[in-house]
Amino acid sequence: MPATRPPALPALADRWTRKRRYHHGNLGPSALARGREIVALHGPCALSLRGLARDLGVTAASLVRLFGNLAGMRAAVAESVREKLQAEAGAAPGGRAPLEEVAGRWIELACANANLYRLLSGEGWHAPGAGVRGYHGLGTVASPRRTLDDAIRWRSRRLGNPGGDPERACYLASAIHGLSLARIDGVAGAAVNEALERALRAYAA
Repeated sequence: MPATRPPALPALADRWTRKRRYHHGNLGPSALARGREIVALHGPCALSLRGLARDLGVTAASLVRLFGNLAGMRAAVAESVREKLQAEAGAAPGGRAPLEEVAGRWIELACANANLYRLLSGEGWHAPGAGVRGYHGLGTVASPRRTLDDAIRWRSRRLGNPGGDPERACYLASAIHGLSLARIDGVAGAAVNEALERALRAYAA
């Protein structure tokens, strides 16, 4: 089945990273919003406790109380990126969009928000030997591949195939994630769309 090309999407940086002033009792959401903005502008490794605290006008100790440590803060920001991407692409459980539409939107959104997708992919901050497959950082943030895998399997169950084919679902999820990174790295959209169509046909076969 050919992939349905979604309409051109604007970069989500404004919606994902809109800077907020910090108000008493609102530190958590403010820290996550500013953290996403820092990553979007400067990359995953630019996110630090001291830098974020300085931007928010609070002490680093207040962020430590909230997130535990640097890894916990980066994991919280990455999880907030995952939730927004999942919702925008229609990949959340319960979503009704066709799989080819979800895949196409996921790749376009990843490309439009390259640094945020790199954070979600674990670049520059997660330990490869964390020990739990499909999770990054503290073992609490689902990777893009795992998030896509869950979305694909949910659709399989909804269409009356409770077990599905885990290996085939993992293959398609890995392909979509890999093609997202390929678009971020500058591979032409036409080539990525062609590869996505092949992956979708292989999954549906």
